[in-house]
Amino acid sequence: MDLMRIVRSLEEFLYEVMTWLVFYPRTMWRSVRHPVEMLHYANRELQDQPDRRFADLLSPPLFLMITILLSHLIAVSAHQGAAVANTTVGKQIVASEWSMFVLRSMLFSVYPLMFAVSRLRRENLPLDRDTLRAPFFAQCYVAAPAAFVIGIGAILSRTAHLELQIAGLVVSLGAILWYITVEVIWLRSRGPVGRIAAIWSVCRTWLTASLINVLVIVLVLGI
Repeated sequence: MDLMRIVRSLEEFLYEVMTWLVFYPRTMWRSVRHPVEMLHYANRELQDQPDRRFADLLSPPLFLMITILLSHLIAVSAHQGAAVANTTVGKQIVASEWSMFVLRSMLFSVYPLMFAVSRLRRENLPLDRDTLRAPFFAQCYVAAPAAFVIGIGAILSRTAHLELQIAGLVVSLGAILWYITVEVIWLRSRGPVGRIAAIWSVCRTWLTASLINVLVIVLVLGI
């Protein structure tokens, strides 16, 4: 009986992983093509039964983690030097590719987290584990494409060629601009918010998340 349970678990695991080959590019395409609609889609799916959620796409956190993993693997395959760390914990982290992947996942996840918190505060909703789940899940859909492109831009910016460094900077700035634009459109779609007020609110949230990441990097890696 135990052996059959293990076999069935392996079957389900293999099937789940193989479906990523179909649903990951589909999720990425829709997140890039219709980012605002994906935010609405995540909110609708979370109102469904747990076993029926995200049946036709990857769940948002899984989508974000796979995207960051792909970006990390590209950076590793580019044979770029490991990050520099000046703290004991930081040296242990940079010595392990898995630890670096976990750190990158946490850093990029700060952005959907902060935008989710900002939405709850703006709508005067209580901040707890239940209310935070829906906006955080939704935000992962638009954070993933931006994270991937920013990761590619960071890889190009660390090369020895000036042209690629400039291209990396342009690519990263383009991804940030896309991300901020999507958030502004999303914010204005949820209520009567002026354009300037929406831009200021989104930029403030983005800068807050960026400052948190800088603080974490300084404290953990000692850079």
